[in-house]
Amino acid sequence: MALLKNGKYSITFKSTVEHLEQVESITSKIAHEVGFNESSSDDLSIVITELFNNAIHHGNKNDPNKSVNIDYRLKAGHLIISVQDQGNGFMPDSIKNPLDPENLLAENGRGIYLVKMLMDDTQFDVSDQGCKITIKKKIR
Repeated sequence: MALLKNGKYSITFKSTVEHLEQVESITSKIAHEVGFNESSSDDLSIVITELFNNAIHHGNKNDPNKSVNIDYRLKAGHLIISVQDQGNGFMPDSIKNPLDPENLLAENGRGIYLVKMLMDDTQFDVSDQGCKITIKKKIR
């Protein structure tokens, strides 16, 4: 059964980690639908896991009354995925480079760096209604 009917699929989850396995499963099915190879599919799973976890823990502050919305779209030969939380947002430019020597042992800061390295494009839309991170991966 295809998930990307009309090139779109959206789903909203309560802000709890119990949904992580379902998020990974949906992402894997969509990656297969669009024809990603195993490596690209794995990259996408890593990225979505990171973004979903960030939305729960950093964005929604582990509040199960808040939600995380995920939108999958096909557009111009790309799979575009947006992950949006209901938190207070953050300043993407404030994230320190995890490869700088003074940050090598830091407990956080690697996730967004990894997202940017694995995807073709990463955009942040931060407002007082939450943070929406949109990633783009070319379908080869």
